[in-house]
Amino acid sequence: MSKQLLHSYKSDVVVAALNDRAFALLKDDDESSSSATVLELMVAKIDGDGDAEKKNADCEDDKDDTKGEQSKSQQKGGEEKQKKQKQVRNKNQGTADPHEIQAVCSTQIESRICLAVSRENKTLSLYSVESAKQKEGTKTTLYPIVTYNIPKRARCLAFSSVPSSSPDGKACHVIIAGDLSGDAIAFPIPADNSSSDPASTTDSAKPKSVTRRLLLGHTASMLTGLNMVPTTGENGNTQQKQMILTADRDEKVRVTHFPDTHIVHGYLLGHSKFISSMDATAVPSSDGTDSQRRALCITGSGDGTVRLWDYESCKEVGMVPVVIKKCAEEDEKAGEKETLEEKNDEDMEEVGQQEDGAGDEEDFDEEFTDDEESFDSHTIAIPLLVTLGANAENVIVARDGIDSIDIHPIPAPPAKSASSSTSLLLSKMVSLHKKETLDCPSQPLAVRSLSDGSVLVLVREPDFIIHFQQDGQDGYKNVSSSSSPFSLALQESLKNQTITMPLSTMERDDAGEFKLQKTQTNDHAAKAKDQGGKALEDHVKRSGPHWNDAGRKEIAKLAEGRRRKRRKMEAIKAMKAADGAVERSDKE
Repeated sequence: MSKQLLHSYKSDVVVAALNDRAFALLKDDDESSSSATVLELMVAKIDGDGDAEKKNADCEDDKDDTKGEQSKSQQKGGEEKQKKQKQVRNKNQGTADPHEIQAVCSTQIESRICLAVSRENKTLSLYSVESAKQKEGTKTTLYPIVTYNIPKRARCLAFSSVPSSSPDGKACHVIIAGDLSGDAIAFPIPADNSSSDPASTTDSAKPKSVTRRLLLGHTASMLTGLNMVPTTGENGNTQQKQMILTADRDEKVRVTHFPDTHIVHGYLLGHSKFISSMDATAVPSSDGTDSQRRALCITGSGDGTVRLWDYESCKEVGMVPVVIKKCAEEDEKAGEKETLEEKNDEDMEEVGQQEDGAGDEEDFDEEFTDDEESFDSHTIAIPLLVTLGANAENVIVARDGIDSIDIHPIPAPPAKSASSSTSLLLSKMVSLHKKETLDCPSQPLAVRSLSDGSVLVLVREPDFIIHFQQDGQDGYKNVSSSSSPFSLALQESLKNQTITMPLSTMERDDAGEFKLQKTQTNDHAAKAKDQGGKALEDHVKRSGPHWNDAGRKEIAKLAEGRRRKRRKMEAIKAMKAADGAVERSDKE
């Protein structure tokens, strides 16, 4: 899944993750100024991550002393199993940096700016800085006010608040982490304890694992996206009601009420492969009333589609056309062929220019898709990153293997009359075919839209952040090297420093396939259809299916067929027995 390496609050605060280093970019209050303050979010100064794990293990041992001998032996076996699993996991991870950043998030609570960073070593660090003090110019680093231990790595974060049950009570602010085991866990945000002194944050920043609440879980899956969005209450009144949207690798998005997460509002169903990225927002209507709010969610999937949803009605309202790209080998062969043709016949230059002008990406509904041979030489470009623009005016998409982003405008909804009860969204699917392509120096690693309508793109070194601003009717223009406070400030702070960014945020296996993609993990399962399922059944008898084996669907289908056949045979036998009993009674 894609990592959440770029986040923003309105257009004043931006958090960017550069490998194992995170930076908070705070824009100056002066609107005419194009400068920003850069704060590096540091790792807590503690004895070490292993010490915290050792203390937690010691606490577990103390509790186990009060149990019987049988429970001790069972737990010992479980600990040995966990130890072996941990050794295998560490072997597979190789030399992974324990401080590599998985996700970042930002918000503002009253007068302070709160930031969150999750890392490879299963820790979640919270930072706080007073917005009034951000322009002092004396800070260059920021240390966490608290660090939590999390069960699994968290690659999606979101801030939220739980309203108090008492009328005069204050809301409880929390940070919600979506981890790779499919759970969404809420951690409390402590009272303001901002500090830039590592010595004063030593005790408070030690990893903690006792204070948390499990909100929901996606069984046998992993979360690939998490968003907190408001919902419209009865009669159009919004009473601090929220929904939590969680996407997973099992082709669905779950819409759940918050904080009553036991109430499921519905599901967004339609994708045929994993959800690679998701974003959601709620925009009030032009008259400012929440009763006519546009509740939109955008999702990208491994099936190559980008779909637009109304998360309150759980219906699909639009889809971005699938984009396909040429394979690298085909591009090389095409280049060699054009070179030979240019040498043999000068008249072929015009044809070659036309072919070059076609570009590396084409819409799925182009004419060449009708030719099977031509289609086989292309692959579907998987949307790795999707986000909604300011006020849900457009959809921004970044695809695998393409050094650019596409911006698709969302048509404005029709005005709602007093006598009409139709939704703000069009009754039919909205058209998202129009697009503007913005070139980037490398594969986009993260995309974020600011409240002022501009777009930030996280790329590889040395640019790191590309800033596109709206230029009236001319679309967007790149202002990274001229008037972008975030790009200029970050490049200035990283001058003469070396940071190596990854080629992509999506993990791949040894075969080059996305790890999120469910595949059949053995040759027997792959040949099941050709051999009538016999090879698959033989494999199941020997070892059973892997939990991540897509062939388990075939196994379940075969098992269901056998159950139906068995029930049918039992019903036939029962009917024959009943008929025999009737015949015997008639003879008597």
